[in-house]
Amino acid sequence: MMILVLLTMFLFGGESIRGFIFAMLIGIIVGTYSSLFIATPVLVDTMTKGDIQDIEERHFNQNS
Repeated sequence: MMILVLLTMFLFGGESIRGFIFAMLIGIIVGTYSSLFIATPVLVDTMTKGDIQDIEERHFNQNS
């Protein structure tokens, strides 16, 4: 939703605000990429074996 608002402001807004809106759009894209493809593997790599077993048990019990 935020991207839609920023795109609208980028297209129909004034020339003075376009640079700022472009920076905001790039920030949203980079932040989303970082959250999905960098932070998730780091989280999984730092988990202990006990944490993984707890998650697997909860997942198994939920699907039964």
